Amino acid sequence: MGRSRDRCSSRFALAFVCSLRLGAGAAQAQSHTWREARIANVAVAPRDAKTAAITFDIAWERSWRNGVNHDAAWVFLKWRAEGAAEWRHVRLAADRVLNPTGYGHGEGVPMDFLVPDGEDGFTGMFVRQAGMARPADVATRRVTAVWDLAAAAAVKNLGKAHIRAFGVPMVYVAEGPYCLGSGGAEVNGFYMYTDGTQHTLPYRVTGPGAIPTGRQPGRLWARSSKPFLEHDSQPEDGGEIPAAYPNGYAAFYCMKGPITFAQYAGLLNTLPPKEAEKRFSEHAATRVGKAPNFTHTPRTIGKSGPRGFSWADGSAWAAWAGLRPMTELEYEKSIRGPRRPLPDETGPSYWGVRGQHGWDWFSYHPARLCERPVTAANAVGRRFRGTHGLGTTVLPNDWPQADAVGTGYRSGSSGTKRGLQCTRISDRTLTAFANPERGSEDKWRGVRTAPKEAGQ
Repeated sequence: MGRSRDRCSSRFALAFVCSLRLGAGAAQAQSHTWREARIANVAVAPRDAKTAAITFDIAWERSWRNGVNHDAAWVFLKWRAEGAAEWRHVRLAADRVLNPTGYGHGEGVPMDFLVPDGEDGFTGMFVRQAGMARPADVATRRVTAVWDLAAAAAVKNLGKAHIRAFGVPMVYVAEGPYCLGSGGAEVNGFYMYTDGTQHTLPYRVTGPGAIPTGRQPGRLWARSSKPFLEHDSQPEDGGEIPAAYPNGYAAFYCMKGPITFAQYAGLLNTLPPKEAEKRFSEHAATRVGKAPNFTHTPRTIGKSGPRGFSWADGSAWAAWAGLRPMTELEYEKSIRGPRRPLPDETGPSYWGVRGQHGWDWFSYHPARLCERPVTAANAVGRRFRGTHGLGTTVLPNDWPQADAVGTGYRSGSSGTKRGLQCTRISDRTLTAFANPERGSEDKWRGVRTAPKEAGQ
């Protein structure tokens, strides 16, 4: 872990802009299609004694690939045997990560396929453009993925199995150094401790591994608003952020936008009724006056607009999708990238991640502070190892659980830049505020650690 005073490097920033926050009344009318990949014509056919071929068409908006980064669709699948009630996760088979044998497509935009491996792998695949391309809508037909039938012993009649495919647009955040803290005075912001006379010098993350924390020269530290706020924002004095905690240096894929209500409906539609009710916003049901059909109207949308997600809702969705929560360090990296930090900086994401704008904390309402990362400010959060979900709603043991302890809010005060509302990147006002309740506009965004082949 580097502890240098050097300025963070500055590189060409991609020309992406912040999304404007939608008022509750406009949410249903506004299109969120850029946050979803459209998948159609899903079919399955035998391939050999151990595998089957699943084919589908896929399309999504504003896809790109350049020398800095790219976007991709995270595709995962669920299956149900004929006559059965339970939907199960499709485990893929792959002989390598990048473009495994048996994966391909028909006509359309040429695509690469990446199937993450490992103990929490084979739960889905990234579909990305195979060559450099400027932002444009893309579509490809007859994409083929390979289903590991050994992991699906309950399939008795493959021809009658029901298959559902889901696509989530993601943005590749490349490996590399970046800074924590802006050099400004954001509430509870990170900085590099020197001699106690300054509280703003950005801390440069220069590699993987543990990050030493505390009031000793060269260590990561943070300002604290206690006792004004009930929670503390500071990591352990004389401790460390463990090496297993995703510190933002390694590459990861970040959802291009927060979970949509249509995406969340996909979860509800594959859960047993009792579990679906647990994950459903009762407030929205009261507003609507009746229970909407899961398939056509997400049950978390009421007449006055959508209710947001609790930590338990979002983490259950991420585990079901084969993703994981982001950490608050990854949050800063996902916006700032390798750019040189500026005091009290606001701005759109360097990488093209969208919808990361905040709210003025002086008019605080929990619903206005939207991103929900894993905090580094307490022991429960620092226990997170970046394990991915396995396709069910069961949360891995290292994740913060349904009580939300180990999580917080990031987004901070938002400002206006060229007429666009943007994020105050380093604000950590409620970075360890463990709120288990649903807020009216709380967002939730999943990530997945990128396989090394994603950088090829």
